[in-house]
Amino acid sequence: MPGACAKQAASTATLYVADGYRAWLAPSAVAKAARLARAAAPLETGGMLLGQVVDGEAHVLAVTGPGRQAKHGRCTFEGDGAHNNRLVHRVWPRLRYLGDWHTHPGGHAVLSATDVASVRESLSPDRPELLELLLAGPPGMESVEVALFTMVRGEDAPLRMTGGGQ
Repeated sequence: MPGACAKQAASTATLYVADGYRAWLAPSAVAKAARLARAAAPLETGGMLLGQVVDGEAHVLAVTGPGRQAKHGRCTFEGDGAHNNRLVHRVWPRLRYLGDWHTHPGGHAVLSATDVASVRESLSPDRPELLELLLAGPPGMESVEVALFTMVRGEDAPLRMTGGGQ
């Protein structure tokens, strides 16, 4: 029963909404991303968002790390594509790729033009909607601001989702 896991996680997850789109973000996923952000600071890092879609709602249940071949810079991050493909196809067969996450150490929780272009390039007929989780904070990422965005193929810009409701 694939939906049972996501429905159970939703009870402790944070609901994010934007213009009819709904996504649940598990606290364990945010906690892992924050740990990875602190470990990589002051450089950017990131990974994938994995989960399920249940009744039209995305349930982010896990995040992955950047992979060994990822490229980290002060204002850039490029994930390890081979690592990501292996995880999606082998390690997480019951979970689905929902989008990506990355950090802005010393920056704001706003997608840059480069971020938007990257999300737009990832959209396809098979993936018409993606999520982008952004963690921003001081250079050491001791504390983080969490922002979740959704981008839909054919739309001009991503939508920032509002979180906190259940």
